[in-house]
Amino acid sequence: MAYTSPLFQSSFDLFSHSIEHFNLGTERDRKFVIMHLANAVELIFKDLMLDLGLSIYKNPKETITITGAIESLSKDKGIKIPHLNKLELLIDERNALQHRYGFPNELTTIFYMDATFLFFKEFLKENYNLDIEIVLQDFLNEDDLTIFNLRSVSNLTELDKLHKLTKIHPVGALLSLYAYLEGQINSIREVVMASAIDDEKDMKLSLFRIVNPDSFMRISKEYNIQLDEQIMRKLMDFRNVRNQVSHGRETVKSQEVIDFINMVKELETKINELNQAVTENPRLLIEKEKIRDAEMHQRARL
Repeated sequence: MAYTSPLFQSSFDLFSHSIEHFNLGTERDRKFVIMHLANAVELIFKDLMLDLGLSIYKNPKETITITGAIESLSKDKGIKIPHLNKLELLIDERNALQHRYGFPNELTTIFYMDATFLFFKEFLKENYNLDIEIVLQDFLNEDDLTIFNLRSVSNLTELDKLHKLTKIHPVGALLSLYAYLEGQINSIREVVMASAIDDEKDMKLSLFRIVNPDSFMRISKEYNIQLDEQIMRKLMDFRNVRNQVSHGRETVKSQEVIDFINMVKELETKINELNQAVTENPRLLIEKEKIRDAEMHQRARL
């Protein structure tokens, strides 16, 4: 089982190769990322099947497909497949690449890499009692693992990691930075939602969808947190560039991402100030939204 199994070894050889190609980031490398990811997932499914006493053959000369493996694990053994919807897209993408000329764009590659990493993280923990981070240390060299881990940012001090990533994957650095900012804003949203009572928890208020820079500017205004015009313009630029990348823009310049990193670092004081204000009076937004909602209903009746 696990490290002693040839299928497990092959699965993580492929997964580690996909990370190496991901780090290189060329158009040709992106194609191999998708191919290796799908094959790695298929082999880990078959490894678990053998471990559970299931046959991986549909006839003496042919093993089952990845779809067959998923069906067998799910139906015969009740195994939960995390992020299955995204894995199904990955399989379709792999099959398409095998039968046509073309290369996935960077955003697509990032999407499938993130989805597959999360799949392995949960799947290994649940079925092998293994930590993906520790397993990868045995299959990847230190430099490749370091580069790959640059994408994860959880606090202000880690933002400097993204400066290095901009030289390799500017799009990846941009999306990681945006995710970091969304996380900061979401923590404010959770404070507000925690103060909701009774039927307020079910109200579809716009404040319950606070997750982006636009919302941050609106909430700051409600709590009298002053943002200068330059920061607000930069926030809007950040959102627009991120949306362009998410909807097909192929690249973003490294310096452009670095400017956004510096903007977010500069914004951190205001984020902390807003967080404190919301903590002290979390119901301010709820009460204001209720007043607006009542006024709208009143106008509708006139």
